[in-house]
Amino acid sequence: MRIRVLSSNLAEIIGKEIEINIEGEITLDELKSIIVEKFPRAKDEINDIFYNFSINGELVKRDEMKNVKIKDRDLIIIFPSIAGG
Repeated sequence: MRIRVLSSNLAEIIGKEIEINIEGEITLDELKSIIVEKFPRAKDEINDIFYNFSINGELVKRDEMKNVKIKDRDLIIIFPSIAGG
């Protein structure tokens, strides 16, 4: 699976694009654990609540992260939340 990280501290730690191979399906929470395993310095950063995830161009809601399934051919984009007023 291809993972793109848009400009953030996380991109500085793991790179702007990484490739991770998985078998079957996993959740985004499991993917975050795999990333931390490969890039231990990402532990505090990836658990930050200020990141959004999209799977194949569709935004994942925060309450769906534990349940939504991803597979090896998916494109995951991790990007910082945008806030404003």
